[in-house]
Amino acid sequence: MEAVAPKIPMTLQERDEAPEIIRIPATWEDYLELAEVVPYNIEYFDGELISMSQATVLHEQLVIQLGALFYFLLENQPDYRVLGSNVKICIEEGKADFNADLSVIKGSPEYAQLPSRRLSTGQIKNPEIVVEVLSKSTKAYDQSDKLDQYRLIPSLKHILFVSQEEVFVRIYSRTDQPAQWLDADYRSIEDNVQIGNLSLSLRSIYRKTPLAQ
Repeated sequence: MEAVAPKIPMTLQERDEAPEIIRIPATWEDYLELAEVVPYNIEYFDGELISMSQATVLHEQLVIQLGALFYFLLENQPDYRVLGSNVKICIEEGKADFNADLSVIKGSPEYAQLPSRRLSTGQIKNPEIVVEVLSKSTKAYDQSDKLDQYRLIPSLKHILFVSQEEVFVRIYSRTDQPAQWLDADYRSIEDNVQIGNLSLSLRSIYRKTPLAQ
């Protein structure tokens, strides 16, 4: 960690003054140690510690609204739980660890194993749905590296991308052939996104935002 710590901002003020995207070579152990002490979310992929710029007000509004929508859609299905961004999605310990803006799990969480062999209650491996709210600085990363890794999760059935720049939602859904996915784009405020048996209207997603006009 000694070699990595001087390269990463250690306070929120330092992070605000740093570039929008930070990528620093690091070991899995370095990342796990730093994730416990820096006051903002960091991710890990393929030997790099990654930090994206801090969220906008609109981003956080969309995340909260999406969380509420999923909560009420699944309210009568006790096996399902809706989780926020502080719970990380781990894809093969030591390879990738991401903060999805929102995730949904069915049943008991499957926790990641730390190098000490202790289970981490802040890192899960079995989401059924993940949601990412896109921004200018994150959309390329979210829809490339993160998308590729998400599709490796056996339990994952749906990946939802929601734009904060325009009315736009893209969903990837796993087919009956596990390695095959279908994608669909929604661009009208009157559209309804189909997420398995769930239907989510774009009007409800973008409610009370400038994009709903």
